[in-house]
Amino acid sequence: MHTRQFLSLYGSIFFLFSGYGLFLNSAGVKLSQMGVSNITIGILNAAFFIGGTISAIVSHRIISRVGHIRSFSVFGALFAIAALAHLMVEQLWMWGILRAVLGFCHYSLLMVVESWFTTRSIPQTRAKILALYEVVYYVSSATSVLLLSLNMSSNNIFTLAAILVIAATLPVGLTRIQQPEIPKRERISLPHVLSIVPLAWIACFMAGIFINGFFTMGSVFMLKLGYSLRNVSMFLGSAMIGGFTIQLFIAWLSNKFGRPRTIFGCACVAAVAAISGMLLLLILPGNIWAQCVIALAIGCSGFPLYALGLARANDVLPANMNTVEVNRSLLFVYGLGSLVAPLLLGTVMQLFNHYGFYSVYAIIATALALYAFMQPAVPISERSVYVPVSGNVGPIAPELDPRNNDATDTPYDADSAEQHVQTTLQNTEKQQQADN
Repeated sequence: MHTRQFLSLYGSIFFLFSGYGLFLNSAGVKLSQMGVSNITIGILNAAFFIGGTISAIVSHRIISRVGHIRSFSVFGALFAIAALAHLMVEQLWMWGILRAVLGFCHYSLLMVVESWFTTRSIPQTRAKILALYEVVYYVSSATSVLLLSLNMSSNNIFTLAAILVIAATLPVGLTRIQQPEIPKRERISLPHVLSIVPLAWIACFMAGIFINGFFTMGSVFMLKLGYSLRNVSMFLGSAMIGGFTIQLFIAWLSNKFGRPRTIFGCACVAAVAAISGMLLLLILPGNIWAQCVIALAIGCSGFPLYALGLARANDVLPANMNTVEVNRSLLFVYGLGSLVAPLLLGTVMQLFNHYGFYSVYAIIATALALYAFMQPAVPISERSVYVPVSGNVGPIAPELDPRNNDATDTPYDADSAEQHVQTTLQNTEKQQQADN
């Protein structure tokens, strides 16, 4: 199927990411204005990703039972109800429940759209479909950041987020594409997968902390420093620009020098940026441009970590083995990092005030750099293709990975995968010792 026939789905994704991104980026604005503690804000923001985790477990059953179009309409309506309900209740425990509902609906909506992409595409077009998906993600996320700069009231933000997600249901409701089936999943041992690709899952986990920690708690951090919503928008937008523009350079860098060295370089840049950010709070307090430069550096170094983790996993596994379930496992790990991020940042920011925001990034980036430095790189001849993909996607997105095609027809097998990984890394270490 030609990619232009997916325009209605891309339109839905644009409105969906814009609405959810607006809500996520502004999640702490109202709470900060209410004087809520950073720890409580972190807990409430983590509720988004608790809902996303529940969605990955149960939403496919709902979709299979009632159909894609009906499911999309139901999830969209429920999202709007939960967003607008924020205007009617002030109890924080109710806000936590509502945000879990928002996270559940968002990832369920993504599952519906990604199912269409997967079953109505062919391996030869999936790279283009995934690339357009990523472009739409970044454009819509940037749109949500720009909307935040309009200095709207919290009530207007909730209302606009609901409007955008309801608008996402219109293209799907009018689509003429035949409804697909949700791909069947293989059951694999998550602990075993993570044990054979340790650098991959650590990078993906850290990526979840970097990206979603930044977008859930970044606005709180800036508001605590006394910046306006326009300045908050500039800060978040700088990170988004950095993450989008650096992808091709990271692809070249990792293909040439290997994933461990590239992860090491990204982590070093992130650590230096975070330490510099803390120093700039002392040297140039109140300078928004200085903070935007730091955000740009964090975006350039933190956003590619998820794609680098996936590339590392695909490097060490057999070339003819299907890695969809491995990629899905790493996406789940990314989600766990996203869940931990606001809890961790909220707690540290409560203890160390605004210095806590950058200190978390400095510590985790340094730890990642040290671990990546000790890992051997796979020879160029055995490396897979780097695919610039974001972790903020639904659970069906790994099916679109162009690295899984007609040539990867061997199902994932834990024993053969583990043996191949050990052999590959041992040969790499021997080659490095011979070169030295």
